[in-house]
Amino acid sequence: MIPKIDVFKCNGCGVCIKRCPAHIMGLIKDKAALLVDLCEECGICAEVCPIEAIHFRLPNKGVEAVHECYVSPRVDRPNPGNWGVGVVRGYDGEGHYKEE
Repeated sequence: MIPKIDVFKCNGCGVCIKRCPAHIMGLIKDKAALLVDLCEECGICAEVCPIEAIHFRLPNKGVEAVHECYVSPRVDRPNPGNWGVGVVRGYDGEGHYKEE
């Protein structure tokens, strides 16, 4: 993805311009700018920005949003809600002793 520059946050320090390997960044009206058509999408400018004015995110290619292990419940062991928990003999299940 092409990095997005937040011009309201950018203070024009020039760190991103110095570190850009393609040398396609510059300042326009004291704000960082880049040539979108020549951008190599490496994300270095976003990493070196000291005030986080440049946002870069890699796209999720080939990764499903939901993995199958989260969709289907496990069948090899019972659900804890279905376990048969017994009551101790002599108690009513709420902790009270009952006489028989």
